[in-house]
Amino acid sequence: MFSDINIFVIIFTMNHDDELLQCFDENGNPTEARPRSEVKQEPYRFWYGTARVWVVNIQGQLLVSKRADHLVGNPGKWESYFGGHVSAGDSFITTARRELAEEAGIDVPESDLHFIDKGRNEDVRAFFENYAVLWNGNPKDLPFPDGEVTEAKWMNMDDYWKQAQDHIKWCCRCHPHQQKLILEWVESIT
Repeated sequence: MFSDINIFVIIFTMNHDDELLQCFDENGNPTEARPRSEVKQEPYRFWYGTARVWVVNIQGQLLVSKRADHLVGNPGKWESYFGGHVSAGDSFITTARRELAEEAGIDVPESDLHFIDKGRNEDVRAFFENYAVLWNGNPKDLPFPDGEVTEAKWMNMDDYWKQAQDHIKWCCRCHPHQQKLILEWVESIT
C-alpha cells in the first residue's frame, strides 16, 4: 500500500499534463478520471474540480502568497489562497488539505478546514469548493515544499481588497462575500 509520501513522490515525478484529474457530470457527480491535457484542452469537454483554502489568523488577516515565476498560470503574481485540481479519486476537502501542505507546508487535519462556499464556472467547466483554516504562524517559517510559492505575508482584508484590484500583480481573488463568511467564522471560534 502507498503511504502519503509515496503518493507525493509519484505525483511530482509525473509529467504535469499526464496527471489524472477527477471528472464530473454537469450536476457535480464524480465520473471518470482523465489526463489533465484532455481536461484542460479547449474547447472544454469535461467538467473538473478545484479546491481552495484561505489561511487566516486570529486577527482576521489573510495569508497571501506569491506564485513562482516558472509557473505557466499567473507566474509571479500574488494570490489569496492555496489550492489546485481534484486528482483522480480524491474529494474536494482532501484536495484542499493536500494542496495546503504541498504549496505552503501547512499540514492540518481535514477537520480543521471550514467550508466557505462552492460553485461552478461554466466557462471552463469547473466545480469548486472553498475552505478556510485558522493558522497563526509566521509566514517566514513556511517551507513552500513544491516550489509553486516563493513567499507569503499577512494582509488585513481591506488592504488585500484594495491591492487585489491590480490585475498585473494579483490573481485568484477572495471576493467580498467570501471575506465576510471567513471573518464571521473567525469571530465565531475566537
